[in-house]
Amino acid sequence: MPRAATFSAFSCLFIVFAISGCDAMPASLPVGANVTAPDGIDPQNPNIERSTKVVDFSNVRTIRLELPVGRVSVTQSDGQGTATLRVSEIITREGLSVERLTDFLNQTRVSAERAFVDDERLDIEASIAQELSDEDVLFDVRLVVPAGANLEVFVGNGPVEIVDLTGNVEIRTDNGAVEVSNVKGDVITKTTLRSVSITDVTGDVSANTTEADIDLRLDPGLNGRISASTTTGEIRLMVPKSTAARVMLLSENGTVTANLNGFAVTDISTSSGFLEGTLNGGGGAIELISLSGQISFLGM
Repeated sequence: MPRAATFSAFSCLFIVFAISGCDAMPASLPVGANVTAPDGIDPQNPNIERSTKVVDFSNVRTIRLELPVGRVSVTQSDGQGTATLRVSEIITREGLSVERLTDFLNQTRVSAERAFVDDERLDIEASIAQELSDEDVLFDVRLVVPAGANLEVFVGNGPVEIVDLTGNVEIRTDNGAVEVSNVKGDVITKTTLRSVSITDVTGDVSANTTEADIDLRLDPGLNGRISASTTTGEIRLMVPKSTAARVMLLSENGTVTANLNGFAVTDISTSSGFLEGTLNGGGGAIELISLSGQISFLGM
């Protein structure tokens, strides 16, 4: 994969990556992968190389980030023309000499380039040395972007954190916790075996996981749509008491609790593990489904 020609050295402030969800990562992820270390191969940890780059962001409408395994943290900057990419590349295979580690790190990188099929899309992708497998490498990617672009994050294995963005967000990861907060746009998340937390999102939200909890605090607005599903985990949702939506809460082998004080409720029906009704005349839609976990609904 060719490297982007628009990279240059750059320093800026970065948010600290949230530790929650890092149990989704292999235990070999070293603590030394921090944001304060200088760029280049770490002489104290020769299996780690760090780099900081500025990426041309002019006219970008979509950012697509794909990693085989690693952590991803994205937040929004105040500027309008550039994106800043901070990457730690970590070789986890043991028993390698310093020379071999250096060689592997030189061949393993995260690049950012305009998509060949769409000049308004920025593709951020990882390439790995040919002699290594996905299990031999971890990435810690921290991206600071200007406002306005939509974001697509695809991680084979690892947690994702998105904070303070304007634009639509799609996240798909296996075995990685997902945290999204303060987003002005629609959010779609899908993971397995790990929790999902989405707060202060003003657009439509879809959250899916398995065997883990989902926590939502949202303001869906007029005609907003919220959907969430898990298997054995709990789902907890808080929305403003002004929310107007048709609500369906279903836990086939669990319990449903709903505090509807402050809502104008019509057409309500309930049974074991089930509640359906219309809040404040309807308009939007809320659907929460868990196979066996508890579902909790609360106005705020």
